[in-house]
Formats: sequence, C-alpha cells, structure tokens
Amino acid sequence: MCVRLLFALSLLSLLCAAARGDEPPRPGPGVSRELARWRAAHYRDVRYLLSVRLERGAELMRGELRIRVVLDSAAGDLVLDWRVTDKNVDPASRVSDIHANGREVRDARFEDEHVRIPRQYLKRGENVVTMSFASPVSTSGSAVTRYLDREDNSEYVYTLFVPSDASTAFPCFDQPDLKARFTLRVTAPESWTVVSNAEGRVQPEFDDTSGGLPQSPPAGARWHWFAETEPVSTYQFAFAAGPFAEFKDEGSAYKTRLFVRRSKAERAKKESAEVFRLNRGALKFFEDYFAHKFPFTKYDLVLLPEFAYGGMEHAGATFLREESVLFPSDPTAGDLLSRADVMLHEAAHQWFGDLVTMRWFDDLWLKEGFATFMAYKAVAALMPEYDAWKVFHLRNKPLAYLTDVTKGTTPIFQEIANLSAAKSAYGNIVYRKAPSMLRQAEFYLGEREFRDAVRLVVREHAYANATWDDLVRAFERTSRRKLGAWADAWVKRRGMPDVRAGWDYSPGDRSVKLILKQRDVLGEGGVWPMRVKVILVYEGGAAHVAPVLLSGDTAAVNVASPGGRPSFVFANSEDYGYGRFLLDEVSRAYVVKNLGAVRDDFLRALLWGSLWDSVREAEMAPADFVELAIREAARERDDVALQFILSRAATAFTRYLSEEQRQRLAPRFEAMLGERMMKAETAGLRITYFRTLREVATGDAVATLRDILTGKLQVPGMTLRARDRFDILRVFYERSTPDPADRKILDDIDKYVERTAREEGGDDARRYAYAARAAGNDPEVKKKYFEQYLGDKDLPESWIEASLSSFNSPRQSALTFPYLAPALGELPALKRTRKIFFVNGWLASFIGGQCDERALGAVGGFLESEKTLDEDLRRKVLEAADGLERCVRIRRRYAAAAP
Repeated sequence: MCVRLLFALSLLSLLCAAARGDEPPRPGPGVSRELARWRAAHYRDVRYLLSVRLERGAELMRGELRIRVVLDSAAGDLVLDWRVTDKNVDPASRVSDIHANGREVRDARFEDEHVRIPRQYLKRGENVVTMSFASPVSTSGSAVTRYLDREDNSEYVYTLFVPSDASTAFPCFDQPDLKARFTLRVTAPESWTVVSNAEGRVQPEFDDTSGGLPQSPPAGARWHWFAETEPVSTYQFAFAAGPFAEFKDEGSAYKTRLFVRRSKAERAKKESAEVFRLNRGALKFFEDYFAHKFPFTKYDLVLLPEFAYGGMEHAGATFLREESVLFPSDPTAGDLLSRADVMLHEAAHQWFGDLVTMRWFDDLWLKEGFATFMAYKAVAALMPEYDAWKVFHLRNKPLAYLTDVTKGTTPIFQEIANLSAAKSAYGNIVYRKAPSMLRQAEFYLGEREFRDAVRLVVREHAYANATWDDLVRAFERTSRRKLGAWADAWVKRRGMPDVRAGWDYSPGDRSVKLILKQRDVLGEGGVWPMRVKVILVYEGGAAHVAPVLLSGDTAAVNVASPGGRPSFVFANSEDYGYGRFLLDEVSRAYVVKNLGAVRDDFLRALLWGSLWDSVREAEMAPADFVELAIREAARERDDVALQFILSRAATAFTRYLSEEQRQRLAPRFEAMLGERMMKAETAGLRITYFRTLREVATGDAVATLRDILTGKLQVPGMTLRARDRFDILRVFYERSTPDPADRKILDDIDKYVERTAREEGGDDARRYAYAARAAGNDPEVKKKYFEQYLGDKDLPESWIEASLSSFNSPRQSALTFPYLAPALGELPALKRTRKIFFVNGWLASFIGGQCDERALGAVGGFLESEKTLDEDLRRKVLEAADGLERCVRIRRRYAAAAP
C-alpha cells in the first residue's frame, strides 16, 4: 500500500511539474529544437572556464570544466550535451567529479548524449557546475584533431566544432542561441604555441587554483591563459596548438598574426605580405559596410594542413586550410581569387555569423550566403583588376543550378528538427544559391535600402542571434515595402525558374515585343518575383538594355530597339536574375556562330553558361560545345573564364561523347590545348590549358605529359610542383595499358614522394601519392582502397576525399560499378561519423563516376529498397543521381548518333 501511494505521489509530482512547465523536454540523441528552445527560454548568462591538457601523442584530451549559468525558477533539471562518438565507450566513464553549487552530484543521469543534473542541486539565479572530462584526439573522426608532420615529426592539435561537435569535446549547451563567454587555460609542451579566440599569454604560474590546476606546470610544459571572450556560440570557440611559425602584421589595427606549421614557414613568408594586405583591407571594408567596428579583440589566421574545410570563422581566430593560402602549384588568377574568396568569406563572418548569429541551423544560409555575397563586394573593392561579379557568376550560379534543378533540392530555409541533422544542410543551396538570391535581393530592393537593412540587423542583434524574419523586417523598414510574399517565394520554396525570352521585331516603330515566361523546373508551380535586365544585341556589337520586372509567370513589354532588328536577345544581362536563362533558337544559332564577336567579357561569360545549360538540357550536342571551345577558347584573356569554358568542354569530352566521337575530336582538341599551353599570352592561361590537357589526355597528349614530368618539356612560366607531378602520375595509373615508359615511372613513384618532401617541405606528397594510386586500373587496387575507406580508422578524411575522384574515374566505370551499391549502403554510417561535406563528395564521386543505364537502375533500386533512409540522405542521392540521369539522356540522344 505504501509503495503504491509513493508511486502515485511521484507520478502526481511529475504531472504537476509538467503542468507548471518546469520540466525540460526529455532529451533524445542530438539537440532537438524543443530542447534548444527550452534552454534558451530558461538559461542565460552562460560562462565556461575550460582547463585542458595537451600531450604529444595522447589519445585523450583531459580537462576540467566550470560552467556558470543563470537559471530561472522554472528551469527544472539542468541538461548538458555530451556526445561520445565511440559507441563502445560509456559516456559516464569520460566524466567525473561532478559538483553543482559546491555539492557533489552522484546521481547525474547520462541519457541519449546528454548529462542531466537533478534540480535539487540547483537554484534560481547563478549556478556553478564543475567536472572533469576526457575526450578523444585522433587523426580523423574527432572534434579535436591531431596532425603529424612527418617531415620534421612535429605534432599539431586543433579543434573543429561546427555544427554541433563541441559537445564531443566537453559537456556544454551546444546550440547557437546560447552564446557564452569562454575562458581557456591550456597546458601544452613548452615548445608549442597555442592560439584561441581571445588574446592569451604564457603563464609561468597561477596565483590561484580556482580552475583546479596546481601552482606550477608539469616539467616540460607551459601554461597558456586566454582572456574571457565576447559572447560566442559553442561552434565558434576553438584553439590550435603546436610548434607553429608565427608572422605578425605590424601594420594591422587588428593585431593579426599568421600561424603556419614549421615546415611551411618559408612558403608562408613569401605569401604573408599579400595575405596581410587582403586581410587588412577586408576588415576595414566590412567595418565601413556594416557600420560596426571589428567585434573582437584581435584577428588571427591559422593555416592548418588537411583542414576539413577551406576555412572556419572562429571568432577572432579564423582557421584556414593550408592549401587555400599556400598554393600547391603555381597559381592562376583563378587560384588567387579562390584564396581571396575564402579569406574574405571568413572575415565577413566575424560580423555576419559570429557577432550576429543565426538562432538555429535552419537559417544556416543566412550567415553563409551573406559571407559569400559580402566577400565578392570586398573583391570588387580590393581587387579591381578582376570583374568581381563575373567571377561571382562563374563560381556560384552554375553550382547553385546544378543542385536546384534536381529532385533532391531544398528551400534555402531548411527545417532542422535536430542539430544531429545540421550537417546535411550544408551544400550548394546554402553556399551558392543563397548569395545569388542576395544579389537579386539587392537589385530588387535597391543597393542603399539593402545596405541600411543589413546595418540595422547588425546594430540591433550584436553579440546575439537573428533570423531571416528579422532581416525581412529590416528590408521592409528601409524599402517601405511589404515583402512577405517575396521573401517566402525565394527562401521557403525549393527549386528555380526556367526563364525564356520570346521576341518579335516590329520594323514600323523600331521596337521589340518581348515576352518573358518563367516556369518551375520541378513542375511544382513555383513563381519567383525578380527584376532582370534584358539585353538586345545588334550586328556590330551595339546593345540596348531594358529592365523588366517579372512578378508573375509572364511579363510582356515593348522595348525600343534603336539598332533595328536584334541579332540576339538574352534575358539576364549583368546576372541579377536567378534561374536557367536559355537562348531562343534564333539567338542561340547566332551566338554559336558569332560568340567571339561579343566584346563584353561579362556578357560573353553568361552566354557560355547559357550554352552549357543547353547541353545539360540535351538541347545542344556536346560535340558542338567542344567544337566551339576548340574554335573560341584562344580568344579568352581571363583565365577564370577560360577555366570555366575548358572544364565544361572537358566534361562534355570525357562523359558525354561516345568513344568514336572522342577519337574524332581528340586530335584537334588536344592539339589546341597543347599549342596554347606553350604559347598563350600569360602564365595563368598556359597553366589552365595544361591542367585541361592533363584531364582529357588520350593519345599523343599522354606522351606530352610524360615529357613534362621528366623535364624534357617545360611549360613557359610554370614551375612543376608536387601537385602537378602527382596529377600527371594519376593519368598514367588511370590508363588501361600504360606505356612501358609510364610503367617505369610508376614503379619509381616513391622517388617522387621523397623528392617532393626534399624540395618543398612538409609531407603533402604522401597524400598526393595516395590519391594518384587510387586511379590504378586494377580490381585489386579498387578493392584495397574501398576496404581502407570503410575500415581504416587512422586514414584521415582528407586522404579519402583527395582520392575519391581518382578511384571513380569515368574511364573506369566498369571497374568501379561493383562498389556503387556498397558505397550507397554506407551513407547512414558516413552521415553519423564524417564531417560536413563528406557525404556530398562521396556521392558525387561514386555516382558521378558512372554514366549508363545499369548504374541508373542501381541507384533507383537503392532508393526503392531503402524505405527507412533518412530524408536528407535520400535528397542527396537524388541530387547526385540527376547528373547520372542527364549523362544517360545526353548520350542516348547524341552519342548514339553517327559521329
């Protein structure tokens, strides 16, 4: 009877607590939106004091944690996030000595990736929770990564917590809208430098032991103590440690230092002046644009080998992939712009991302889209020798369209129910469509109205969080327009328009009756209101531009045509519109015949893109596109545009043509590339031709590559570097029957590894060699690599990513087809264990390496049979499968025809 009564009273107590609303949602795996909202409503003023110990070769990072958090009276139990990625490890075994407000907590509950501290240890107001913890340090698969430079046996350790991996390193509230102030203390080997978000100093001894540290550091170690940060989200907190070489920007108001591993110090020294110039200019530009001073106490740049992304915008200390800054081969203008792009993108994040942070990852695009858009605004200001918006088009629009035409696309705003799914939000829609939409938004609203709205958001949400709705309201305030329907169309509707321009010339009044029609490429009935500029171009090159507002599915306007009958009409001059803008038949025929006569570089680049879209829509023969490239490429003087043209021509040549068509076109295509590789006007152009020749080489071009590798032939102005050597070696591995001379070279590949390490420092050659060997035209090679991808836990992700395209060479599709189904079957595990972008690259390679009906059937069969596949993974498969379906369709129409 007493037991029953006690049970009833307990149940009543729980029900009453639920009714009062003072019980947090039951935590499940990850961080649910409901839990995040609960904590954001009841927790505030969070502060972390982290004391961690880094030791050479240690598999665990050990530390002590103190959390201060203010709770209201309805907060209930305190729920911390704590995720142990190794399923064989008990989460409770990695946390010990938990105290709350001075009382030992022996009944903390470890539930579904959380630590729950019962409410009886807590109070209204400020609470102090302390504990000890241990978390993994590994070369791959952990939030704290170790890199061993085999050139000098130096070790480097760094963190990467985005989107929600901080909770795998230490218990925390791992959600973007619980910003916190961090104080960091690090014990590290005495030869190491430590970099973090705030300014730090080497501390010989501490005046107190409040952090649980002794008075003096261990023998052979030093203490590093960092000041408290401004409020930042957990994913923006970071540190890196190792025997870095350090360079200071003496002229910087931002206290900028550049850190690089010791073996790359000489390379970094050569690049540092330009890196610092760009960085200083960018930060000043953004201060002026956002009307807000740089928001943190300093801004460091840390170059990390094999970093998972091009860059990561940790507040006050951006981490950059080493190869993004220190070029692995002689740079073209495109490479220089890529470096500027990533540096300026991460710098822009210090305002839009770190100072003002999205409230939840469904607004991930808000920070990423803004960072890319703002980066190109800075390029326009800091690198006027380039046409920034032409480059913006070439680098962003085609990739956005590549995804947005597929059944796997998503709206820009993506519903994220749990942060465990946040990694799936990253991709072309966030990084490419979002900035493209912002460019249209600026044109639609007005440049000044757009800027003033952005300044409002920065001012009103500094060191806090904002949403898309906050920005829309700011747009409405500055433009004095109602924008709800416009905003929903662009951000909450998936897909994109296909915009076609129909026109008829009236000689009587010298006008063109223009009819613009848009249709949803997915057939879901979407309409996207936009402003565009339609251009009418006449014989001789004269042009007339007419602005058109396309608010519905059709816009009909009469446009004055002072030049008479246009030679062609294009509906997206200057690229303000977003969508597929194909030429009408009359215009396309003229452009194909007279493309070289189009003098405007930007317009010509847009027309090349439109023609390529016609190839992808099976409205233009891929062989015709290759022919056009053979005829017109030499007219291009911009290697960024040239790279776009030649890469598309190479795709058409290697993927869309039949073997007979390739044999017919190869001699002239390779001859043009080889001739321009030696005689083009600039080194950047020559390097671009060399890189394309390498990718399409079939006959005599392979012998040319051999001569370049062995030094018999020198491309003027190009230094043959490690990446170039191993990319040529990849071509030799790829061939089914290597020439005896090539076979001898491959047998000596280890000599190239040693030579590269000796000449260039570092151990990058080992990664390059691994990627090259993946192209081996041998079933045993493919078997070995696939087993390593899945079973070798010590194999860095960067090595896998570097080798995937070699493994899946389109020329070896028959050899790699048996791995397609197993690769698809691994998707749930890869989503769980790998970092952002890995699944995208995995699918692009394994599906993209195929182009036949059998592969299309295998992908369709997988989707049909895997009924429980996570929806985000299903979308990614559909996205990758679109390229395969197009390849099959294009070949069916054009490759089957007589060459």
